Amino acid sequence: MLDMPPGEGYYRSRIPCPDDERVARVVRAFSESSPGRQAVFREAVDGVRAGLLLVFSERMAALAVRMESAQPVVQGLIAASLAQEGDPREALAVPALHRRSAEILGLDTERLFDEAAGRTDLSGAHWLRDVRDADDSPEDVGYEEADDGEGFRYERAVARQPRNRY
Repeated sequence: MLDMPPGEGYYRSRIPCPDDERVARVVRAFSESSPGRQAVFREAVDGVRAGLLLVFSERMAALAVRMESAQPVVQGLIAASLAQEGDPREALAVPALHRRSAEILGLDTERLFDEAAGRTDLSGAHWLRDVRDADDSPEDVGYEEADDGEGFRYERAVARQPRNRY
């Protein structure tokens, strides 16, 4: 499913990069699967895979701003809803990035969260509903808005440390 070598390579790579498309294919496959198949996907999400999905989700929040598009926000939220199974505490930080990206773009945050909820399983939909209306900002959850020389990006503020593993 999601097997990429651990390390900072993906976290620090250009946005977008080929690995983004690899993860996006898995997220799309999850969204398009039957409920039974979605359960198999969810069961396969361990801490390492959750970390990868969360990095992907962070990157999609930034890509949305770069592309001025809602679609990466929705895809990133679906990934976060799946990742929360393997790393529930870390997953709680990522929705703030998507709310901020929607705000920057002047998009309806509630509609984007609801769209993502409609493309995930019941567990993910409940989680998205629960985190949708939180009022935390990226700074509140340890991120800063940055420019990596190629465009907008979110970076972990605490010693500029990437997530563990990716």
